[in-house]
Amino acid sequence: MLFAVDCLDPALNGIMYVVKNLLNLIMILTPILAIVFLTVTFIKIARDPDNKKLTPRIKNTLIAMTIVFFIPVIVNALMYLLGENYNLSNCWINTVAPNRDSVYVKPHEDNRKPSSVIIESDEYEKGVPKMLTFDYEGNGTVKSQFSSETMRIVESHINDFNYHNFNSFMASRGGAGNYIKSLGGVFSEYYGVQPKVTTQYELQKVSEYVFGLMYIWGFDYYNGKKYCKWGGSCGGNTSSPDAFYPGSLKHTSDGLSDRNNFDNLITGRNEINMTTNCNWTVDMVYVKAGIWSRGKSAGWVSACKDGTIDLKDAIVGDVIHFFKSPINKNASSSSWAHTWYHVAYVGEVYDDRVVFYDGGSYFTNGRNFKWTAKKTDSKLHGADYNNWAICRVVNLS
Repeated sequence: MLFAVDCLDPALNGIMYVVKNLLNLIMILTPILAIVFLTVTFIKIARDPDNKKLTPRIKNTLIAMTIVFFIPVIVNALMYLLGENYNLSNCWINTVAPNRDSVYVKPHEDNRKPSSVIIESDEYEKGVPKMLTFDYEGNGTVKSQFSSETMRIVESHINDFNYHNFNSFMASRGGAGNYIKSLGGVFSEYYGVQPKVTTQYELQKVSEYVFGLMYIWGFDYYNGKKYCKWGGSCGGNTSSPDAFYPGSLKHTSDGLSDRNNFDNLITGRNEINMTTNCNWTVDMVYVKAGIWSRGKSAGWVSACKDGTIDLKDAIVGDVIHFFKSPINKNASSSSWAHTWYHVAYVGEVYDDRVVFYDGGSYFTNGRNFKWTAKKTDSKLHGADYNNWAICRVVNLS
């Protein structure tokens, strides 16, 4: 690694964008200026052939313009030669125009099936939080439910590559960052950007960014001990055709993946380790969303220090923890028995039900990151009432 820099920093991205475009402008203007200067010099020589001071100007102009022209050429060539394996060159290659206003393109209007999961504009104006709509069921190849635009993108790209051709495929697309930005939708909106999510709608979009890319890649599950194949089973050696690690191939050699920088992880910048687990996924989403700082995890003690939330009162962004032994929800979270085994978070809330987003083996095995509970349920995801706790880690509007 050449320099410890953070491409997600808006200030750094802005500087990179300006410098890169300035150098590109120099490459364009230099030949033009050289032609103008040389033309003027030749005209002067034609008018005054005995002026000995004019001839050296041709040589000096050519030397100066050549040096100025090749500075940006060399810088660009060096950055693309280093590729995305180094932070500085990766930032240079994948720098994007600063996005001051987050704009989300509305899902396609064609071939959609009606759904009750639609928030009308007049309802929103009355105070109902804006939410994503999920009114396109897809063609059956994608087992998870995404919003219309994201679903179409994921459907079109789940078989683009796997572990064996990942590097060559991304190289042919100008790097993994360029490939992600070319996908459109939430992927071009959030790649290389560090948002500061304040609404439930924004968290849903960031969730689609993270889960959508993990789906296109076909992540396996790995928590240091337990290993599950994408579209397969835990401990098994088979996977679905769209898995990143096809067949019996597994990634267990160098520990867990990077939960603190999803963009680094998904592009394979530091290492190619396309695995996740339940708490790793929550961390990936919440750090990417700017809700948690890097290094903070989905641990239940800090997440539930302010008490628990009833299922009927849950909102998007709440986190749910599961325990093998019953806990006292009225007692301090630090006193709960250390039998924690699973975590997910609330991604959608409706009048009668709550939809949880789950990045554990439930996701990797079934290729579906959503499970639903009725607001009247006491048993959630197979756990009795006293074996789970919903906690509020952020208040999103």
